[in-house]
Amino acid sequence: MTKTSGTGARKVTRKDVARLAGVSDAVVSYTLNGGPPVAPATAERVREAVRLLGYTPNASARALKLGSARLIAVIVPDSSNPFFAALCQAVEDAARLEGYAVLVVNAEGDRSRTLPYLQSLASRQVDGVLIASPIDESQVAAFNSSGVRWTMLNRSAPIAGTLSVGLDLIEGARVATAHLVGHGYQNIAFIGQARPDDHRYMGWRAALKAAGLDAGPAIFSPFSREGGLAAGRELVALRIRPDAVFVSSDMMAVGVLRAFHEADLAIPGDIAIVSFDGSPESEYSWPPLTTLRQPVDAMGADAVAQLIHPEPGSQGHHRFEGELVIRRSCGC
Repeated sequence: MTKTSGTGARKVTRKDVARLAGVSDAVVSYTLNGGPPVAPATAERVREAVRLLGYTPNASARALKLGSARLIAVIVPDSSNPFFAALCQAVEDAARLEGYAVLVVNAEGDRSRTLPYLQSLASRQVDGVLIASPIDESQVAAFNSSGVRWTMLNRSAPIAGTLSVGLDLIEGARVATAHLVGHGYQNIAFIGQARPDDHRYMGWRAALKAAGLDAGPAIFSPFSREGGLAAGRELVALRIRPDAVFVSSDMMAVGVLRAFHEADLAIPGDIAIVSFDGSPESEYSWPPLTTLRQPVDAMGADAVAQLIHPEPGSQGHHRFEGELVIRRSCGC
């Protein structure tokens, strides 16, 4: 590896690889980037030269030449949420198989940031954007005019004008709540976000209505551990305490569990819990949470495929179903 005076090792170039492998620059390019077929023995010499020299292709130059940065972005509402961490990992695993890198952008729960972030990412020549953060649906036309492909990820229902991928949240919440009903609980509370379009809330109500039960207390709080703790304390303080609660996310449920432990409540003896998402921490809480697991690997892979290999004019919604994971918190 050659040196430059006083500056340490210079960056290895494609010419250095070609020289060591005894081939032309073009053969190095064909081997690494695709093109006319290269004899197996020659390609192996090129790859060995790359390994020995530690050659790293210039991604920026390649993007300018090919019109592709081989980079996709994911906009999430909260990168600290274990569910979104798992979802981003699933996206990264699927993208890696396609030769793409992944950039994660945190909207911090502010839907007004999503469009400016998309426009900024488009100016940086990313190949596509997966949006797992809520958006203002009146701005779909503006999203479509951003100049970059985009797909909604973790979306419960179709959104006109684009493609979306996600779990049927209403059905998932209905299944989770119906499991509590099946245990014989009569007063089942809800803890989640205060949103008129909250599909988890709708699913909770649907399950109770189907069982002929009145809706238990609904406590609305931010989608966070702190929000779950505050909601759990509010639930404990009720004059008539519910015998079970459906919590909209595992992250909130961890806070709810702390509130119940602080009040010396036995779980599920005094109050049972079922949560939503199936994130890793649900298995390691105490007691372990019964939860409706979202199929993050399948959703991430499907969203990446739709983004990288879109069909002409593709729109609509790819709906997934969750799986109820039975643990101790519900009384099973």
